[in-house]
Amino acid sequence: MQKIFIPAAAVMATLLGACNNTEKKDAAAEEKSYFPVNAYISSELKKIDSLQLPVVRYESAYGKTDTLPMTTAECKAMAEAYLDQDITDPALRDKYEESSFADQSIPSINFTYLTKDSSLPLKRVDVVLKPDPERTEKVISVFMDKVYQRGDTLINEKLFWKAERYYQFIRTHQLPGAEPVLSQTKVVWDGTE
Repeated sequence: MQKIFIPAAAVMATLLGACNNTEKKDAAAEEKSYFPVNAYISSELKKIDSLQLPVVRYESAYGKTDTLPMTTAECKAMAEAYLDQDITDPALRDKYEESSFADQSIPSINFTYLTKDSSLPLKRVDVVLKPDPERTEKVISVFMDKVYQRGDTLINEKLFWKAERYYQFIRTHQLPGAEPVLSQTKVVWDGTE
């Protein structure tokens, strides 16, 4: 009897271990896969650089507006605000929740990423894709909302990226007890814009 029990126990332990291993594989398969916003923005910047597209910056602050030509290097440096946090990074991935819906009136597929961690500057990311049954979906736009403190100044940034055309920042800077100061920057590389 004992001779049968020992091999049976070994077989049961192996089976239980295998079941447990399957659960680990299932958990790994369910790992979150977010839209690669940083990779997309980086590819757009590489395209601007490789095609040497003319870039123009429109600045509006303190009631004044200015138009300035930019180099592609300046365009890339200014776009760093889009790249400073990567929601696909394993260290950040669990701090954001994804929701999505298909808007058939446009048509579009919308992905929204909201932070669960109030200490993170990047509060929200919206990615809008145009569905294409023959190819991969095409990005229409990316929106980011950031709120953070720099010294004693509260900064709120709304960042908008229009695919293959321009990106735009709307920023408010607010010192304690003072009115917020609004500034707007639009960087355009599409001449029709």
